[in-house]
Order: sequence, then C-alpha cells, then structure tokens
Amino acid sequence: MNASSIRGAGRDTDVLIVGAGPTGLVLALWLTRLGLRARIIDTTPEPVTTSRAVAVQARTLEFYRQIGIAHAVVERGRKGVAANLWVAGKNVARAVFADMGAGLSPFPYALIFPQDEHERLLIDCLAEAGVQVGRETELLDFEEVGGHVLARLKCPDGTQETCEAAYIAGCDGAHSTVRERLKVDFPGGVYSHLFYVADVEAGGAAMNGEVHRRAGHDRFHRCLPVERRETRAIGGHNARGSRTAARELVVE
Repeated sequence: MNASSIRGAGRDTDVLIVGAGPTGLVLALWLTRLGLRARIIDTTPEPVTTSRAVAVQARTLEFYRQIGIAHAVVERGRKGVAANLWVAGKNVARAVFADMGAGLSPFPYALIFPQDEHERLLIDCLAEAGVQVGRETELLDFEEVGGHVLARLKCPDGTQETCEAAYIAGCDGAHSTVRERLKVDFPGGVYSHLFYVADVEAGGAAMNGEVHRRAGHDRFHRCLPVERRETRAIGGHNARGSRTAARELVVE
C-alpha cells in the first residue's frame, strides 16, 4: 500500500489518529511528511507536564533521522554514555555504550529526553506542518462503511460530529477505545512488588550523568540523568528497602 491509495478527496481526512502521546504525534508527523492528511485528537486539555517515559532508543533516533528531527531530539536530550553496576557500595562494572554500538548505529548511547519535552517538540514540528492537535475531543465509536471509516466524535463544547477517514489509528494507550471497539486484547499483568519512580535533585558518585544500578538480593535501585531534573531514581522491592537503597546509592 502506498500514499496515493490512501488519499481520498471526499474524506474529512486520510487518517484519524486517536491519542496525542508520542506514538500518535510521531505517526501524524510521519504521515504528513508523506503528503497525507492526518487528524489527531486527544481527550486531554493539554500535553503532559511530567517527565514520564524518558529514554529514546537508538532505533527510534534512526527513524527520526528519516523525517528530519533526530538532530533536534539529540540536541535537547541528554546522552547517557555509560552504565555502572554497584554491589555492596562498590562500583564493580562499567559498560560504555559507544563501545558496544560503534559501527552499528550513528546514535550509540542512551538518550534521555523526558516525555513532556518530547511531546512539545513533536507538537511544534506538527504545527510547522500545519497540523494541530484536537484537544478535549473524544472518540465515541466508529464503524467501517464502504471501505472507509466513519468515526463519531464528541467535541470540546459537548456536540458530536462524524469524521470520515480512510483509516483510524488507535494510539490511545492502555484503555484504548479503538482497541476495545475492535476487541483486540491487551495482555499484561500487575507488578506484585512495590517500587517507586521519582525525579530528584541529589549528589554523590552516582550523580555523574551516567546510568547507575545497584543490585541486591532483596532490592534494586537505578539512577539515570534527566535533563533539567538532574536524576531519575527508580527502586524496589519493598517500601523500606527502596528508601534505604536510594539513600545509600545517592550518598556513596
């Protein structure tokens, strides 16, 4: 299938994208670069304002290079050039990402780019292409009619409208209306142990801009650099053990 087979002059849009997180935004940008009309909607009134997902993998950056945004993402992000393993308060191993990725990718590092900043960049790129996110707009239902999709939407003012598209893309997360309507399962489970994720300002040997992981028989703790927020701290096994591991790793 190619772009010309998707275009339809009589439709409201070529692809209706439900969900304006990073996945939906990138899809909209990619389709726009191909010359297709993309309409993207989301129920939220604004983009996320917390860091959430922070890692951008090398393969993602390779795709971004194809649509001309890799440089902007790397420039705004923070490179994690190495990973360290700590045991009993000692740094016992260090792996340099550039050594492992040399010759395999032009992006041989772990790029840290918080989701809120990531989304703002993608939204700005879409705006430059003439596409705006339809905020506070909800997908109520959709059906396939005559080889195209008719979607029923609830608008910000409470009124409803029908959007005709060649395709609909469900980028609306774990509670996807698109997936539920298509009866597509979402396998997975719930973690049985308590753990935490926090962006903190801290000091110590583990706050040098590299990735650090402390291993133990009953708990773990990991630190990685986050632009503007200093450090992302992740820990587990239980509440008391997590806090203890965090204090010890930050101090050591």
